Amino acid sequence: MALDTETLKQRLAKQRWTGHNLRLNDEVTTWPGHSDFDPLDLRLKAIRRILRFTFGDQPGKLRIADLGALEGGYSLALARQGAEVIGVEARKLNFDKLALLEEHFALPNLKFVMADVKEFTAERYGAFDVVLALGILYHLDRPVEWLRQVAAATRRLIVIDSHFAPADDHALSKIDPRLSALSALETVTYNGISYQGRWFKEFEPTFSREEELWASYSNWRSFWLTKGSLVRAIRDAGFDLVLEQHDYSADSHDRLAIEFPRTMIVGLKLN
Repeated sequence: MALDTETLKQRLAKQRWTGHNLRLNDEVTTWPGHSDFDPLDLRLKAIRRILRFTFGDQPGKLRIADLGALEGGYSLALARQGAEVIGVEARKLNFDKLALLEEHFALPNLKFVMADVKEFTAERYGAFDVVLALGILYHLDRPVEWLRQVAAATRRLIVIDSHFAPADDHALSKIDPRLSALSALETVTYNGISYQGRWFKEFEPTFSREEELWASYSNWRSFWLTKGSLVRAIRDAGFDLVLEQHDYSADSHDRLAIEFPRTMIVGLKLN
């Protein structure tokens, strides 16, 4: 049974929502003063388009993992369309929000798990038709290995929305100051294959990782792959088709290519 308005207000008063304004009933949303997440979020629209393109109009037949679920907007929206969704989130302050959604909406096909995405494996969670890695890859210190790990649990499709590192110092000089704390270009090797990227300092090692809601969880610095290395890492992880999806970002293409480097890339297994 859905929680009543007063209970929702009391629960929300103890939480700090920072990204997903979800409508809980006619009177209550999670982040008042901001646009409703569904149906206005551009990434969500893009995800729905690539799912429809790949699977047709059959969301109820899909098993989806949302890794780094944050505040649950994507998980909830896709579960409400009928997909079986498991959202994984490590940080308790965020997980408390997910628990509120799970309790309030009581969807039998929606489950949230409090765990580090680094622990996501096929052995622990089983196989999924779709894996969402939205805003999580660039928070990891070993992204190439993680992609291999996640690919093993992905039957068909992965959607990655991620920052990427400028490939040269000229491009680095044009980056948004908020992202400028990137190291010199470095090369890492995995299984004999080289990939390039830059280290990004997420927070001081002495900071509380629970309080940094938009930072990495179990590493104080992360490794941002260059776009070229990111594309190759997805292919090398076992995805036959690697596409860059521009529909959600077309109006901001130049900014996302240089000043605020970010991309949505889809990996698809054909067999």
